[in-house]
Amino acid sequence: MREHDQLDHHIAQWLETYQASGRQIFCRKGCANCCHLAVHATYPESVAAAGLLTAPLSERLADYVKRLLHEAPRLHLMKDYLRQHRQRLGPCPFLNRQGDCAIYDARPLSCRALLSTRPAEWCAVDLSGLDAWDRQAYESGLDLAVVAWPTHYVAATQDVAQRLEGQLLAEMRDKQGWTLAGNFAVMVWLEQNFHLQRIGMSADGVAEVLKQNRLEDSVIVAFSANAAQDEQRPE
Repeated sequence: MREHDQLDHHIAQWLETYQASGRQIFCRKGCANCCHLAVHATYPESVAAAGLLTAPLSERLADYVKRLLHEAPRLHLMKDYLRQHRQRLGPCPFLNRQGDCAIYDARPLSCRALLSTRPAEWCAVDLSGLDAWDRQAYESGLDLAVVAWPTHYVAATQDVAQRLEGQLLAEMRDKQGWTLAGNFAVMVWLEQNFHLQRIGMSADGVAEVLKQNRLEDSVIVAFSANAAQDEQRPE
């Protein structure tokens, strides 16, 4: 995907400058603490990933989505969703037993952009659970010129990823008449089971699929229809 290549190129340049200053990024192969976080992506990225799934990965994906949808009625706020995801749902369904991403080449922009300026154990910490003293100690050690405060993740790469996500959604709106973004695994599951984009489903059709799966008005995904295109569509 073009946007993935663009972000990878930007990250490589950023890392060269950052590491030349004597600082380091702690992300390493097999470090999977960030894979317990809720992964956000655009629907076009999910289409690319859906074609790479093996039967075992599809089974793990179906189990993950089933558990997430079971929790969905209780997730009214984004902060609730993010916290419960970390605490109750376990790792990303695309993580293999060795702690590696099984669809690494198709991982979304948000995964590519998440670069840790702290050792791996910090990626497993729920910052909202720190007491005041530990939180103060943590925040005092952050490089505020680099990180997306209050996290220890690099801001610049995430900013570029968000801009590229916006481009993908704008292209999708122009071509499809609707946009969809949110939980990466859920959207891969939607494409695998309903082929929303490949068959050119209408906005009304997508809305009905989301409703049937209890995903309408949900913090898990964000759906938007292009009203102007809907009005131009012949009856």
